[in-house]
Amino acid sequence: MKYSSKEFLETVSRHCSNQLTHYKFNTSTLKVSHKYREGRLAALEYLGELTYYYLQAEKKIQQDFHAQIRKQIEHYSCLADNDYKQGLYDALHETLSLDPKIPK
Repeated sequence: MKYSSKEFLETVSRHCSNQLTHYKFNTSTLKVSHKYREGRLAALEYLGELTYYYLQAEKKIQQDFHAQIRKQIEHYSCLADNDYKQGLYDALHETLSLDPKIPK
């Protein structure tokens, strides 16, 4: 099964969190050098920040998409009330209602 971008980023984020905990708090049981641990922690912190950035960007894509739809609804508001306008409005509003997490 293929991951969506969001699922992939969430998987990477969970992995980084688990590994950060593992390398931060198992100082006496892990048989790695201090420098290796520092390098590993630095990379994991970077990856955690990177995944957070892209998860936020993914949310913004959804918000921008909905904003464009709302802009189209406003753009068509000047049309005369008829079946054509109603068809436009119905399709645009129906698309907005597909994602209950985004405010209309």
